[in-house]
Amino acid sequence: MPIFLIADDSPHKMQMLLGVLERSDWRGEILTAETTEEAMKIIDERKIDAAFVDYYIPSALGPAIITHLKSKNPSARIALVTSSPSERVAHDGSNAGAEAVVCTSHEAAAVEKQLLHLLDDWMS
Repeated sequence: MPIFLIADDSPHKMQMLLGVLERSDWRGEILTAETTEEAMKIIDERKIDAAFVDYYIPSALGPAIITHLKSKNPSARIALVTSSPSERVAHDGSNAGAEAVVCTSHEAAAVEKQLLHLLDDWMS
């Protein structure tokens, strides 16, 4: 069964991301982490197939999680999901191995549509 990881410390954004996965065609296990340490432990113990990773997550930044996930599972599909529209944040995520960067500070319906489209691409 495929495994999806959501690494985000914001309860509101976590619920939004879980809702997007529930509305998608994703059929697999969903694991969550609220800190870098939790995410790293999950990555070390399980084969993660896809992930949404927040940029500003305690105690290291999201790119550290992405780099670690890519080192363990090079084929994992990863999106950096951040409230920051900063080009530096997007650059850091891409350099770490994220194939998409989604800014969640835009209108909620547009963000959800973008995430659902991304998930459709990943599953096809």
